Amino acid sequence: MTNKVLVAIDSTGLSPLVVDSLCAQTRPGETEVLLLQVVEPFSYSVPPEMAAGYAPDMAARQQVDLDAANENLNRAAASLSKAGFKVESRVVESEIKQGILTVASEWGAHLIVVTSHARKGIAKFLHRSVAEGIVHRASCSVLVVKEAAAQAAA
Repeated sequence: MTNKVLVAIDSTGLSPLVVDSLCAQTRPGETEVLLLQVVEPFSYSVPPEMAAGYAPDMAARQQVDLDAANENLNRAAASLSKAGFKVESRVVESEIKQGILTVASEWGAHLIVVTSHARKGIAKFLHRSVAEGIVHRASCSVLVVKEAAAQAAA
């Protein structure tokens, strides 16, 4: 039976460590990997006093984020492919937690791998831990790679 592992990649620089961890803990021939990066859409409203060109500038910034996400995924996919994994990658525009959970459900993931950034206080409140939300709502197992542990392993 093939294991289906969804790896949620972000732009913090931890993704190479998560990929290395996956390579060390699973067998390529038995594991299918979906690399996913969720990009939150810009939500903005244009007040009447803003310049007419404001909204197109925001659309261009969103495209830059999508292009960066694709580059990030391509690097991770190359590492996993080189290690022998069957790899697929996707960039999705959505709220991060919901995007990960939706794709995991639709794809039939057996395991979701996410990172935790150990935010505290107001930063945790404002960012609402993605990992925590996924652990509580996922219908499959979740592996959380903690930032401090990942950096110590490097």
